[in-house]
Amino acid sequence: MLDILQGTPLWVYAVYLWICWYGIKATRGSRENHRSLMILPVVLVIWSLLSIEHSTLSIGCWLGGAAVGSLLAMAMFAAKGARLDGNTLVLPGTWKILLISQLFFAVKYYLGYQHAVHPLLSSTAPMLALAGGASGFTVGLFCGRAIKLQRALASFNRDEGIVLP
Repeated sequence: MLDILQGTPLWVYAVYLWICWYGIKATRGSRENHRSLMILPVVLVIWSLLSIEHSTLSIGCWLGGAAVGSLLAMAMFAAKGARLDGNTLVLPGTWKILLISQLFFAVKYYLGYQHAVHPLLSSTAPMLALAGGASGFTVGLFCGRAIKLQRALASFNRDEGIVLP
């Protein structure tokens, strides 16, 4: 285990610390507008698609995983307790962001490790399906949250800031 950690590039630790900071910050509540809701999902979609093998199997599993992750996130996240402040949605804190961020990092770390240590295994059909599906699923969780909160923000703007139950 120590060999794995010692062989990990330093930038990976920096990314992990940023992901932890982002998740911990979300436990205290956040302020989101249309733009801020889209930044993280777009970055994660690009990063995820660039990091998987571009095969029909990987892309198909990625799309399926993203759809399932998005639907799950739309069911998991609610705008309960949110309120409108100008054009900004003020959200109560949640541990879900930290957990999803950790899941995203764990999937990326595992797939990167497998690719570095067992490059031939990375090109097998089961690994291509796992890489595509797992990456799509974790990204889908962030996308589904963004969609749910975009809808809530639009609803707030339309209903003049009524607090959701």
